[in-house]
Amino acid sequence: MPINIFGAADRNAEARKAEKKAYEVAKDAWRKSESQRYKEWEFQKDNYENSLKQAEENLRFQEKGLIEEFKGEQEMRDFEFNMQNRAYDKSVSQASQQKTFNMMAADAAYRQQAIKLKEDLLTTLFEESQTFLDYKAQSTGLKMNKQNALVQADLQEAKNKAEMQFDLGSLAIKRNQQRSESQAKTQQAILEGMKAAGQIRARGTNGRTSAKSVLGVLAESGAIQAGIANGLMYAEQGIDLDIAKLQDMFILDQTMVLTAKDKAVNDEAFEQSKLEAANNLDLQKIKETRASMRERDAVIAREIRNSRMQSDMNAEASILLKPERLPALADPREVYAEYDNPETEDYVELFFRPDPVEFPEFVKTREPERDDFYMGREDVGLSNLMDGIGLAGMVAGGIGAIAGPKGSVFGMSGSTYTNIGNWLGGGSSIFGGGR
Repeated sequence: MPINIFGAADRNAEARKAEKKAYEVAKDAWRKSESQRYKEWEFQKDNYENSLKQAEENLRFQEKGLIEEFKGEQEMRDFEFNMQNRAYDKSVSQASQQKTFNMMAADAAYRQQAIKLKEDLLTTLFEESQTFLDYKAQSTGLKMNKQNALVQADLQEAKNKAEMQFDLGSLAIKRNQQRSESQAKTQQAILEGMKAAGQIRARGTNGRTSAKSVLGVLAESGAIQAGIANGLMYAEQGIDLDIAKLQDMFILDQTMVLTAKDKAVNDEAFEQSKLEAANNLDLQKIKETRASMRERDAVIAREIRNSRMQSDMNAEASILLKPERLPALADPREVYAEYDNPETEDYVELFFRPDPVEFPEFVKTREPERDDFYMGREDVGLSNLMDGIGLAGMVAGGIGAIAGPKGSVFGMSGSTYTNIGNWLGGGSSIFGGGR
């Protein structure tokens, strides 16, 4: 930077002007810097207060969330407990209804089974009655058949006897007729012989010839009589044979009648025994059927009881466990009660609040003084050494270089001193423009 060389007085005057100018510039820069620093302090203070407020709000938000979470969990816990109670009550009600229905179903099954047993017993009663009627009817039929057979046998016996009597009477009549005819013929032969002998005698023939003639007639008559007797004898023998034959036939017929009677009696006894055996078998079947019906009724009754018992057990098993409340939740307002500030009655603190460090008060930097810019007065002998203004610029630039862009000297930053040095050296102003 070129240094203008003036006279000592002029340079001193220029120095004073430069000092004043530098002082005013520095003071103006200080004011602006302080204003900026104060704004930054206010901004930092606002940030600090906002951070404290935000931290408190964040803590309160977390505390409120913790309390709301506790309340929500408590409500959810109560809701779940109520729902479990409702489910339990519902299961108890359904189980009770199911058991009532089971009782009604069992009663209906018992009634149906009683009706079925009654119908079956009535059926067996009707079958027993029908069996009895059939037995009586068939037994009566057998007796009637026997009686009819015996009656027929008696009628046949009477018929045989009547025919025997008729045939014997006929043979007796025939015998009598044969005898009568033989007697008549014999008498006729005798009469004829006597008549012939009388005629011979009547002719008067005497002697031996007449006797022989009479004897011949008598012999002829005797022979005729003998022939008649023989014929009667043969007829008698024929009639006796017919009588014997009739008697044999009568005996055969009577034997057949007795056989028919025996057959009727035996058939009736055999059929009656078969009928009684069949009747006893039917009665035994009916008896066993009744016993089987009652046993089946007892089995079904047990099945109904077992089914109802199983259904009741299923209904009991469907009942849910009686709900119990879970252990009480820890209320954060009680757990963190030690952190509550009793002075805040409208709010309960749950988290620890450290005592905040007070934000430091704003401390002003030292205001530039006029003497801070005293550049000295040169002697005349020293007027050629340096120009006051150049020196001031160099000083200001040196201070800026020493302090650096972010450093601070006398309350002003190093960049401010650098700007002042540039301005004093004829460069741009501290506000960016030229002098």
